[in-house]
Amino acid sequence: MKTDRRDAVMLAQLHRSCELTAVWVPDAAHEAVRDLVRARATAMRVLGKARQHLQGILLRHGRIYPGKKGWMVAYRRWLTTVRFQHPAQQIVFQDYVDAVADAEALVEKLTGRSPTCCRAAPWHPWAKPCKQCAGSPSSLR
Repeated sequence: MKTDRRDAVMLAQLHRSCELTAVWVPDAAHEAVRDLVRARATAMRVLGKARQHLQGILLRHGRIYPGKKGWMVAYRRWLTTVRFQHPAQQIVFQDYVDAVADAEALVEKLTGRSPTCCRAAPWHPWAKPCKQCAGSPSSLR
């Protein structure tokens, strides 16, 4: 059963009562930047999981950082001193350390490319305040 007439009447009633909301379909440039933002968000999740795996192996083997804050320079220096008795454990530990370093590099790379894409885009006036709120050291010019 065709419902074109019923749909048209329903849309007219919704329009009259101001219950319709405007919809905007993003163009190719906006979709490309959204893809970049999604990739960075995925990289951030991967970084979080990599750090979680690294902290998990440390906790399982009783290696507890004596300092106050993790993932700062002192923590990273401490990670270089951590050693395990069994070579297999040391291999796994080093693999987790490398995974964290790789994930951090990817996040940094994607974060560094964001200003380049946003500079030419129509949302440039909004990109700079967003970068400042995110605590990124790089700024848009």
